[in-house]
Amino acid sequence: MKKSRQIGAILLAVSMITCGCGKSAANQEDVPELMEAVGVDMDTAVVTKMDLSGVTSFSAQIVPKIEKMAFLSSGSIDQMKVSIGDKVKKGQLLATLAGGSGRVKSLTEEIATLKENNAGINQQSEYDIEMLEENLSDLKKQYKAAKTKQEKKQLKMQIVEKEEDIKIAKVKLKQQKEMQQLEIRQKEADIATAKKSTKNSKLYSTIDGEVISTSGGNGYMVQGGNVAIQVANMKAPRLKTQYVSDSKLAKASSYVAIVDGKKYEVEVEEQEVSRQDVEMGNYPKNSWFDFVSDSVDAKVGGSATIELYTDTVKDALVVPANAVFRSKEESYVYLVEGDAKTKTVVKTGTETDAYIQLESGVKEGDVVYVEG
Repeated sequence: MKKSRQIGAILLAVSMITCGCGKSAANQEDVPELMEAVGVDMDTAVVTKMDLSGVTSFSAQIVPKIEKMAFLSSGSIDQMKVSIGDKVKKGQLLATLAGGSGRVKSLTEEIATLKENNAGINQQSEYDIEMLEENLSDLKKQYKAAKTKQEKKQLKMQIVEKEEDIKIAKVKLKQQKEMQQLEIRQKEADIATAKKSTKNSKLYSTIDGEVISTSGGNGYMVQGGNVAIQVANMKAPRLKTQYVSDSKLAKASSYVAIVDGKKYEVEVEEQEVSRQDVEMGNYPKNSWFDFVSDSVDAKVGGSATIELYTDTVKDALVVPANAVFRSKEESYVYLVEGDAKTKTVVKTGTETDAYIQLESGVKEGDVVYVEG
């Protein structure tokens, strides 16, 4: 019957053209809307179950890891041995601070002079004690040779005084040597500190790479712990995207990088954003992601995609995204039975670019119309 109606409509149209179509524009409004012809193929899909996650994607650049290198001590740069763009090797000396080695040399010379002076002072003190002991020996001889009690009494008093002088001189000599040793030990400790400072005043590269920044040239002041030189590790790729907020990162159950069609697990580098920055809208420009695995086929300079997976649902009822239609009030699909399409209101859940979860309105195995 439908086929005969179509043929009749075509003959009628041909007849009207042949007759000059003598009808007004108003009469044309009475022409019925043509229905979809029977037998025309429709795109359909079956409601199926699968594990579904929401995905948020960000474009990413593959960039090198940057090693930030700093002196442990503060001071002025004595020699900056590299320039931006230089290729460096691990362990290569990059820069030195002024003053470290000179301090060690100066202290070493001071200790040598002290030891020489102390030796002369101690020798004189020991000579003075020897003279006192000789005087004591003479007094004792005189005491033995004395004839009278008065003479012996006077000599006895002199002997006691001389013995006391010798005892005091020896104590002073001992204290003198102790003070000398204390001063030398202090300078030796200063040397150890200076040597450590000298070691801390030399900056070595911790990686093979390329110098991308320096804090300045010879004579430039640097603070211990502050970045002085940055070296890019071209063999250690990482990913840079536009800034991704903490709220988006927190909602994600996992982060994945897609490089040349291959997926790699990545982890985000934490960034501190103060409440004041948030209130003023001062967010970082970029977010950074590192590959979890070391075996990654990604070259610096290339591009990638970062995907954040959220709202993972097990055994979700899903249909292709273009099977779901929306109005201001509702979402719906068209269930297909034979040649009939029945509008059915649904409740949607997790969505991706390809699939949408349907939480109500359909069951597994239903066939739905897919908009071509």
